[in-house]
Amino acid sequence: LTTYSSLFEAMELNDWMLHFPYHSYDPVIRFLNEAAIDPKVREIKTTQYRVAPDSAIVNALINAKKNGKKVTVFVEVKARFDEHANLQFAKTMKKAGIRIIYSIPGLKVHAKIALVLRKSSKSRKKAYAFLSTGNFNEKTAKLYADHGLLSCDKKITSELKLVFDYLEDQTLN
Repeated sequence: LTTYSSLFEAMELNDWMLHFPYHSYDPVIRFLNEAAIDPKVREIKTTQYRVAPDSAIVNALINAKKNGKKVTVFVEVKARFDEHANLQFAKTMKKAGIRIIYSIPGLKVHAKIALVLRKSSKSRKKAYAFLSTGNFNEKTAKLYADHGLLSCDKKITSELKLVFDYLEDQTLN
């Protein structure tokens, strides 16, 4: 992935499966950093569960908001021993203007997902996704075996849009 000038370009050519800790977590951070500064990106949606101290992920999301992107983060508060940290990161992101959605009672959202909506050359939105078994945590990605998928496949991104639609409005069936 480092040979591509844009991760969006790389994702349009292929899906990319990452295996942590064997692969670097840098493409995940790069995905969100590129989204934060790309003028074609309109919106970023993600879930957060356990993030690293001084999180590069949270910093990318805050930068995206500062750059005029619409940013929505679903924060799963229920995380054994990390509830306080999750609430602190949510407070920091909310203070930066990011829309925060907190845990849904009776449902634990353990998904590690991100969706980036970007204006395509045909003036339509194109969706790019990251799905992972791990956390959005660049520190623990060096320790635990997890998998991540970077994709702009329409079937995957349309399903991910439905997940975020539900997280944002639980009255949807």
